[in-house]
Amino acid sequence: MPTPIQPILDQIAKKVVPSDDERARMSQLAQSLKGQVQSILDNARLGGIVSLQGSYARDTWLSGEADLDIFATFPPTMERQEWTEKVLPAIRKGIPAKTVDRYAEHPYLEFHIDGIRVNVVPCYSVEKGQWKSATDRTPYHTEYMREHLRPEMRLEARLLKRFLKGIRSYGAEIRVGGFSGMLVETLILHYKSFLDTLVQASKWKPVIFLDLEKPTSSKESSHRAPGSPLVVIDPVDPNRNLAAAVRDDKLWGFVAASRELQNNPGRWYFFPPRPKPRTKSEFAKLFDNQGRDIVAISFEHSRIVPDVLWGQLLKVENSLVELMVRQDFHPVRSTVWSDESRSNTILVELESWTLPGVQMRQGPPVSKQDDSQGFLDRHLNARDTVRGPWVEGNRWAVDKKRRILTIKQLVPAALKDRKLGLALPEQLERSFHRNVRVLQDKQILALLGREGFDQALSEFLEAKPAWLKTHH
Repeated sequence: MPTPIQPILDQIAKKVVPSDDERARMSQLAQSLKGQVQSILDNARLGGIVSLQGSYARDTWLSGEADLDIFATFPPTMERQEWTEKVLPAIRKGIPAKTVDRYAEHPYLEFHIDGIRVNVVPCYSVEKGQWKSATDRTPYHTEYMREHLRPEMRLEARLLKRFLKGIRSYGAEIRVGGFSGMLVETLILHYKSFLDTLVQASKWKPVIFLDLEKPTSSKESSHRAPGSPLVVIDPVDPNRNLAAAVRDDKLWGFVAASRELQNNPGRWYFFPPRPKPRTKSEFAKLFDNQGRDIVAISFEHSRIVPDVLWGQLLKVENSLVELMVRQDFHPVRSTVWSDESRSNTILVELESWTLPGVQMRQGPPVSKQDDSQGFLDRHLNARDTVRGPWVEGNRWAVDKKRRILTIKQLVPAALKDRKLGLALPEQLERSFHRNVRVLQDKQILALLGREGFDQALSEFLEAKPAWLKTHH
């Protein structure tokens, strides 16, 4: 008899809905900061209008995890560089907290007050559809959700948000590649409740297409984003897919976890227990039982904004894995870890990090006379031919000497020889060349102790998501 799910959801509901005290504290902070930023802009005669946005303004924030989004809206005549040269410096000077400049595609300020993360974000006041910057839609999103998301649905949105956080599929930033807050709320508006969202998501097949504003003609192909398995039309911008940032593993991880939660309900999906730290010798044992080889390609970088850094790291991972595929190392899976300030490691599991010294190459069919002649001319007396050429079935074949036998040789060789096709993005290229290290199996233990690395390595070696447990 499976555990009934409702009592568990009732327990979670108590933890995710903010208390009256917490609401009062947030409200006081929000209003006072809003007033502060407004008077800074007024005194500097910058002409912006300050408002509260995001999950706080829409009342879908989670207890204990509040963020404040303070937006400053400017007329579309203002140049964007005035934001970076005038607006943000004025606010930075006037706010008595340590601020950090952030740039996604968009400049904004971030600081912490009483443990609450506050973002101050400039945007333009424009008509719908006349967007000038990445955040101009946000005030429309807030207005839309305030109007449509009924109070009882806000609890449902909180449950879905907490569930996505627990299974690590929440957040549209590049590092995560998951579901944004706006996407969560739109799904709840569409399916009406957390449980119905789970039931429906359990049956999703690509392409999933949802359009709140036109529910009947759900197969409108004009919006089909190429290659995107989940298309959720932004209710304030019909040309935008709210789910564009969601990566496949986060989407299908959500689908799988939705099924699991119904079959085997538990609190751990929402609030996963902290992983137990492993000792060095426990890690060493894990390596002994892998059955395949693990390689860590590790390098340091100079300071880069996190969003840009993650975009570049994912490109490096992709390029390295493709290089390994072309060179017959048969990578099985890979992941990226970074502390975001200096150190990065790409972990790859492969069939083997050494290859035999000989590689058989297939030639043309014997029936193709000119091609056969060319093949023989190239390989018959070549210095790197080990055996052959011979006729195998209907084609020529030859054994060639391999130049690169180990992953340790592969990375330096690819840095020297462009023809091997390792493409590094420009902001990481120099540091990668300068200090890349290739470690295999237990040598990777030398990296332990870096912030967050132990856990990333643990998860990679185990390979099983924390929410997946045996059914009792």
